[in-house]
Amino acid sequence: MKGRPTQRQFHERLEEVVQTLRDEILDGRYRVGSFLPSESVLAERFQISNKSLRIGLVTLVKEGLIEKIPSVGNRVVTRRTRVTLTLMCPPSMLRDINLRKLLDEFHALHPWIRVDTIFGSAINECEKSNPADVMVLNQLQFQELVETKQSDKLEPLRETGSPYPFLTEAFTFKGLLYAQPIIFSPIVLCYNKDHFRERNVPEPDGSWTWEHLIRAATALSGGGDRFGLCFHLPSENRWPVFLLQSGEKFEWEEGNLKSIRDTRLLESIKLCKRIIHNRDIFPLYLSENSDDVQNLFAEGKVSMIMNNYMSMNELAHTGIHYDVSALPFIGEPRTLSVICGIAIHKQSLKKEAATVLADYFASVHGQEFIRKTTTSIPACKRVAEAPYEMPGINSPSRYGMFRDILFSLRKHSDLNLSVVAFGQLIKHLKAYWSDLIQEEQLCDRLQQSLSGNTPAFTLQDEAAAIQK
Repeated sequence: MKGRPTQRQFHERLEEVVQTLRDEILDGRYRVGSFLPSESVLAERFQISNKSLRIGLVTLVKEGLIEKIPSVGNRVVTRRTRVTLTLMCPPSMLRDINLRKLLDEFHALHPWIRVDTIFGSAINECEKSNPADVMVLNQLQFQELVETKQSDKLEPLRETGSPYPFLTEAFTFKGLLYAQPIIFSPIVLCYNKDHFRERNVPEPDGSWTWEHLIRAATALSGGGDRFGLCFHLPSENRWPVFLLQSGEKFEWEEGNLKSIRDTRLLESIKLCKRIIHNRDIFPLYLSENSDDVQNLFAEGKVSMIMNNYMSMNELAHTGIHYDVSALPFIGEPRTLSVICGIAIHKQSLKKEAATVLADYFASVHGQEFIRKTTTSIPACKRVAEAPYEMPGINSPSRYGMFRDILFSLRKHSDLNLSVVAFGQLIKHLKAYWSDLIQEEQLCDRLQQSLSGNTPAFTLQDEAAAIQK
């Protein structure tokens, strides 16, 4: 004789039945107003009891697909048809927002919408003739869309989810919101608590300057098998921190870049070079990306790294004893913000369903899921600042520290550079930091190559002034 099914087997079988009926309704097998076959016929078809079948039918009632008419039957009421959306995002979203499981949650609430995921860049996607319906992008990519006059390829959205106001500002152009913020992070200092305890070095706090960090990193380094500090310098979310901390921005005059000689900008560039060339604290390591540095940190090879809350998801299932602190500063506390949002392409023929998906990612339900299952910071202020249990996730004890440094957040655009100029700037900075060119050559090359690449918002300001 067959044994009774386990509780798990029962629920799996019931879900199969519900999914089959759901698919048949959404595929139009049963017209609106028609009745499903009788419960006895369905029970026989699926080889389950009438009682079990009724449990499954309750799910379809809650989803708004059918209504139960006493003594008559189960009538189809939905006019919805199945919709399949294409979502384009960077692969990191699998980690940063626990994408696959987040979509499972979405599908459970909106069973008539299916989401196919592709990986890529929002910039490339906007140039396609058949783009994805929905896409995830960061604030620097949005800045590039604005500067290349492609922001109008995105659908203006209505703000939902009560995010921090500065997050919506990052995706707003000419008074219109083009992406719903979903997660963000400041660049912070991530450190190994055990290393600090072993060497009797006080842990970092918000008063640290880079000189404090250098002294601590020297004490933490030792034996050639451990270094005090490391970060992936070429990352667009690492090197700009030093320039932002200078307190200055690039200045322009009639479309030409003013020289950075004798400026705090240049001093910040020199400070960065001094740190990465200090072989007592910084390893000569050819990292391919920030994940490589993250791996060194997880292995205990470095004591401190520049990091963000999204990348900390790489540490979520490790045993490393770590915490976070505000990034050291030069003159006053400043750090870089990384902001990700979800946008809808204007060419999408499924805007209603796309809006449902975008709104879900920004909703309290979606934001709470991200908060509970990742180390990423949700865009919704209420959710981000609420205490949540995070079972099975190795998160920093000072997770909420980000609230204390919101005042210090800056954007790439605060440097007064276009995205094109950013690309040219880092090319020359890498040459300088690698000792291929000297300080004077750096200043000359920057002034020569960046001139003519005035940031878009400066050009707009000049045009407005002319009209006045």
